[in-house]
Amino acid sequence: MPWESRRNRRNGRDPRRPGLAALERLEGRELLAYTPLGFSLPDLTISGFAAPAASWGGTLTVAVDVRNIGASSLIEPLALQPGAPSTADALPTYVAVYASRSPRGGHEVQIGQFLTPYIPQNSAVQLTEALTLPSRPPGLPGPGGTIYLRFAVDPDGILAESDYTNNASQKAAPVRIEAPLPELTVTGLDVPPVMQPGDVIQPNIRVANVGTAPTSPQGPVTVDLVASRTPTFGPGSAILSTFTVANIPPSGAVTLTGAPVQLPTSPGVYELGVVVDPNGTIKQLHTVGGIGGSGRRISLPRRVGPPITNLPPAGVLIPGGASNVMPFPIPSGIAGGLGAPVGGTPAHGLPIINLPTS
Repeated sequence: MPWESRRNRRNGRDPRRPGLAALERLEGRELLAYTPLGFSLPDLTISGFAAPAASWGGTLTVAVDVRNIGASSLIEPLALQPGAPSTADALPTYVAVYASRSPRGGHEVQIGQFLTPYIPQNSAVQLTEALTLPSRPPGLPGPGGTIYLRFAVDPDGILAESDYTNNASQKAAPVRIEAPLPELTVTGLDVPPVMQPGDVIQPNIRVANVGTAPTSPQGPVTVDLVASRTPTFGPGSAILSTFTVANIPPSGAVTLTGAPVQLPTSPGVYELGVVVDPNGTIKQLHTVGGIGGSGRRISLPRRVGPPITNLPPAGVLIPGGASNVMPFPIPSGIAGGLGAPVGGTPAHGLPIINLPTS
C-alpha cells in the first residue's frame, strides 16, 4: 500500500496493520496447477492380498490391484485421437512388498518387488506374482507366527504424480508362517445335480494345494472318487476311480477328468465324494504335531438316490461318430407303460458294481 514502507512491502506485511496480508501477485501464480483448469498427471493407488500361508525360503503368491485414478482435466491437443497417450498415463514402474510383524507397520523388511505395466488414465490392472521369500529376516516371526504385508507402487517417487500419499496399501495382508509342507484340499466336484444308483457319470474333480511347498518331493498324490455309506472312507466304501497327480505346486490347483464311471446299483441311498491321499503318504500341514486326521474323510459328499420308480439308470452320451447314441437301451412296452429298469451290463460296457454290505 502507498502508506507502507518499501521494507514492509518487501516483507509482505505491515507491522502497523497486523491483520493485513500482502497483496497476491497474479504473475507469480501457478495458474494451471491450482485452478479448475487443472493439469494432467497420473495418480497411482494400490491394494492387494496374498496366499494365507507361506514359509521362509519358499514361494508366496501375491495379487495386487494397481489403479491410475489420474485424469486429464484439460483438453490435450496431442491426445485427442482415441488411444493416444496422455500425460496422465502412468509409465511402467514397480511394486515393492514389505513385511512386518504388526498390522500397524513399524519395523518393515522388503521381501520382494515386481514390475508394473503402462497404465492409461482412469484404468486399473490386476497383477499376480509368485515371490521367493528370503530366509527369516531378523525381527520377523518363524513358524506359527504371522507377518503382515504392505504393498507400495512407485515407492521411490520416480514418476511425477499428483498425489504420493496414496501409493501404499491402506490395509495389511496377513500371512501365516508355516513349515514348508503342502496342504491339499478338494475345491470342486462337478457331478449331475440328481443321481440315482446305476447312473453313469463323468465327474470333474479340482484339488488345490493351499500349503507352502509342492507335493513332488514326497511323491505323486493319489485322488480317489469313492462311494460310501458313511462320511469316512473305510469299510462299506468303494473306490470308483483313481487319479494320480505328479505335483501340485503351492497356491496351485489341478482339475481331474477321467473316463465315465458307473455308480453302484445298491444300496438305494449313499454318498459320492473325494478322498485325497487315502493312504496318508503325503505329510501335510494339518498333520504336524498330530493335529488333524488321516485324510480319509470324504470331501464334498454328494447324495446318490433314492432310485426313481420305473426310470432306468442314466448314462453319458457316446462320443460323436458312434452308431449307438442312446445312453441306455430303449425301455420296452411303451404302450403299456415303461419297462423294468435295465439290468446286467449297460450299453456303455461298464460293469455294474455294488457297495459292500458291511
